[in-house]
Amino acid sequence: MSGIIPSLRVSSPGELRVNRKEALRYLGYGKNVPDDSVLELMDACEAELLAAAQGRACWVRVPVIVPSTFCVDLGFGPIESVSLAKHLAGCHSALLFAATIGIGPDRLIAKWSRLRPSRSAVLDALGSSAIESWCDLVELELTRDEEKHCDRFSPGYGDFALHHQKDFMQCLDMGRTLGITLSDSLLMTPTKSVTAVIGLGASARTCGNKCMFCTKENCIYREVIV
Repeated sequence: MSGIIPSLRVSSPGELRVNRKEALRYLGYGKNVPDDSVLELMDACEAELLAAAQGRACWVRVPVIVPSTFCVDLGFGPIESVSLAKHLAGCHSALLFAATIGIGPDRLIAKWSRLRPSRSAVLDALGSSAIESWCDLVELELTRDEEKHCDRFSPGYGDFALHHQKDFMQCLDMGRTLGITLSDSLLMTPTKSVTAVIGLGASARTCGNKCMFCTKENCIYREVIV
């Protein structure tokens, strides 16, 4: 994939949002209603987090090649993955996508983990909501003119191996474009960052729930599938 320059999108002031319902789910509230003190804390934390965050996203469009059953090539070599191959069935191309809301939220979470752990937990949940909302916004823009597209599918979902984070790092030049680094254990910094494949095509399948295709049932971000 040498020679392909990733496209870049940076958030405008006031553009980042959080989904309060999602943040409460990350905090474990489920269908329970938090009391007023929790809601007041979330108000304060939301303002603090959004002031410290900046959204950045980058992507490249690549053809989807299927060299063999349950094997997909997205331009950086064959990926042996049953779940990814099924997810991209019917797609002629895909977006290799990455996004972050920056290092500011990480610094806030770390600071409050020492001073007031409950505030740190709320900031963490709001940050997770903010990066997903930012991804949703950019994805909507990128796929608006497409006939159909799949939900985001990230390394670590199903049997799409996490080590492919390294391929995203190289293909999207994420250190330069987004300021993202990758640890030896394949965790990204800033932590509120996402990599994903978005399949494109008239026959692309979507279910409206990315957790449908992931087998990690103990994930704290997992949505309840009814």
